Amino acid sequence: MVYHRSMRNLLLASFAVAAAVAAYAVETKAPSAPLREFKSVNIEVKGNKIWTPGVFIVKKGDRVKITLVNTAPSGVHAFAIEGIPGSEASVDNKEGANTKVVEFTADKAGIFRVFCPLHIPHVGGQLLVLE
Repeated sequence: MVYHRSMRNLLLASFAVAAAVAAYAVETKAPSAPLREFKSVNIEVKGNKIWTPGVFIVKKGDRVKITLVNTAPSGVHAFAIEGIPGSEASVDNKEGANTKVVEFTADKAGIFRVFCPLHIPHVGGQLLVLE
């Protein structure tokens, strides 16, 4: 009888520990993906508009935050990364309104074209997402 009772207590204790571990696993959050932050400035040189730097290198799964600053004297310029939702913004060069932020997760590896939808011939660059 004593053996049966101690075995039952051992099983109950095992279930309690398993339940506590399962509850902990549910409440614990996995570490979030690294945040890669960049600042890209739009400048104009001899009539050519350029986002600089124009090349961004991240790893697949990274969260990406790009602060866009338009200093070009010719008005509004846009920024987009082909095939990356959430990467588009138009940035005016007016005082106090010349900064925008785009944020996205780099969820697929590859090379993606950076461009200005407003001035396609002028602006070019790349987002390189490593595996």
